Amino acid sequence: MHETLDLPDTNVFGVEFSGTLTEDDYDAFVSTIRGALEQHTTARALLVMDDVDDWDPEERWEELSFDVRHLSDLDKVAVVGDDLWDTWLEKVGVLFPMSEIRTYAEADREEALEWIRGDMEVPGVGPGSVADPQAGAQDQDDE
Repeated sequence: MHETLDLPDTNVFGVEFSGTLTEDDYDAFVSTIRGALEQHTTARALLVMDDVDDWDPEERWEELSFDVRHLSDLDKVAVVGDDLWDTWLEKVGVLFPMSEIRTYAEADREEALEWIRGDMEVPGVGPGSVADPQAGAQDQDDE
């Protein structure tokens, strides 16, 4: 099962997973990531793992991958949970090879959010971002 987290940051998205992850959970996860990357220059992810025990169909979850052009657009991924599987963490590393990934215990969820929100010195929208020099640039009329 999955639940999209309601975060106030425009370029930070969160998804909480629990129980057995299904193909619908996979599709929603991929859709959430693609949507965030289409809307923002850089996005960040908070993934909360709450007693995830399996995924089905396994082959679908084992093939987690994205279009290479988006991999560097997700610069930070925080994985929160008390019982994080090594297998799941390996998949997160494979899925986001260009991202900085940190893990946190459930009790440290706020610390994970602080880390996700910090030090974003890239053009974009959201906490820590800087203005995009190309945004709002308009041609001036020659008189």
